[in-house]
Amino acid sequence: MSNFPVRRLLDSVWNVPHLVTETALQPIVEYLQLRNSNELPMFAIVPDAKEVQKQKEQVGGVGEIKIDGVLTYQPVMGACGPVGVSYQGIVEQMAELVNMGVDTVILTHTSPGGQSSHCFSTALALRDMADEAGIRLISYIDTLSASASLAIGIVADEVVIHPSASTGSVGCVLALLDKSKALEQAGLKPIYIASTPGKTPFQNDGSFSEEFLAEMQADVTRLGNQFAEHVSKFTGIPVEEVLAMNAKVFHAE
Repeated sequence: MSNFPVRRLLDSVWNVPHLVTETALQPIVEYLQLRNSNELPMFAIVPDAKEVQKQKEQVGGVGEIKIDGVLTYQPVMGACGPVGVSYQGIVEQMAELVNMGVDTVILTHTSPGGQSSHCFSTALALRDMADEAGIRLISYIDTLSASASLAIGIVADEVVIHPSASTGSVGCVLALLDKSKALEQAGLKPIYIASTPGKTPFQNDGSFSEEFLAEMQADVTRLGNQFAEHVSKFTGIPVEEVLAMNAKVFHAE
């Protein structure tokens, strides 16, 4: 098996804002780094019994969409098909349930969050589809609904949390990898020639420029504020109070 998909996944992790808990992002980064350096054995990813295609159920007039694991905008393709849950898949499942004529859809959450791209538009799409079809939308937090998972679930008519579950982490995080020291130890010196200074994020020594870091901070802050506004819109909690939570995760009580 080629490790090209893994390299592409790694590219989608670095330098990309995520609505995910830091503890969930760290092992993903570490795993992909090891896998990309061939320090882990190659293997085929085989979906378990919770395949995306089977993640919807209909019992009478009730449909269920399971939001499990780290969320992505597009499906992650494994050796045997899509693996995990994507925003595109969630919307597709919702459309199928609308066509079935269900009157209630339950979003069952066990997720630390995921990519920021298309997260809010997915949440709003679910809300619009439910309103147009007259469907009652319920979010049930089974174990964890954090960051992007919370952003999607908060648009529901009702949010129910298990006494042992947790939710929160209204914020945005971005991982950067500074390779300048490693390149220096390896005797390598990258040189970037750009038409304008803003074309490259690096300084002459290969480290990130202060201007680039400031731009990334501004973008992460923008997304974090947008997240807080999204939560405020559907809960009535003032934006300032949401931001004052400092992206903490809270227990049910």
